[in-house]
Amino acid sequence: MFKKILLTAALALTSAAAFAQTPAAASSTAPAAAPLTLGEQFIVRAYAGQLEGVVITNVLKAKTLGIAVNNSTICVSLAGAMAGEFVGHNKAEGLEAGKKGQTPARRLDIVAYTPTTDLASAVNVLKTKDVIALVFGGQLSDADNAASVKATLSELAKADYKGDIFLHLTVAAKKWVEEAALGDASIAAYLAKKENIYALGVNVERKMGMVNQMSYKDGKQAVVKAVFETPLNDGFLELFKRRLIPAN
Repeated sequence: MFKKILLTAALALTSAAAFAQTPAAASSTAPAAAPLTLGEQFIVRAYAGQLEGVVITNVLKAKTLGIAVNNSTICVSLAGAMAGEFVGHNKAEGLEAGKKGQTPARRLDIVAYTPTTDLASAVNVLKTKDVIALVFGGQLSDADNAASVKATLSELAKADYKGDIFLHLTVAAKKWVEEAALGDASIAAYLAKKENIYALGVNVERKMGMVNQMSYKDGKQAVVKAVFETPLNDGFLELFKRRLIPAN
């Protein structure tokens, strides 16, 4: 069964490869091909979200999950894939509770951020979960995404949220958490003492994907260690490289 999970994860994590590459690194190797269609962007996130759902369930051992996501269609597609994978792994326990006449616990909450979202109320919902995933990127600007990450972390710091924080690859790669910590002393103090922050990461040269335990001592982002690692699939890597080609 575990071998099957690893094979599934290997396929899924290939989708994250393009997120980790920088335009500078890709400029010399980008294939002469068309940029991804919007549908292909969704496919990339479907695989990434599926892998993240596997890791949250089988590595972090979460029984409940909260997802904070912007209203970009690309990020929403990833959040949906992550949520679907998580629900698929946890549905049996909910069914068992129902058989005993109990009300099954609500294991999943998703808050989609819009300009009118009350962040305090949103985090009040999310903070009851074992893991909170920050899924930001997609079609929104870096400034908007960074602001959402900072506002969310500010509320988590106020609540002294003890559960795991899981960063989607773009959030970690863009260092939006570090930016928030360096700009707010209360966020920095909160993150500095947390040892259960994790992020999806990839090493394209090694063709390996991983989930890293992260550290934010003095506000600076650093990788402590990889808690999960799996090979990337060659077939999907080519598709992900195309993501770096600018649209006309």
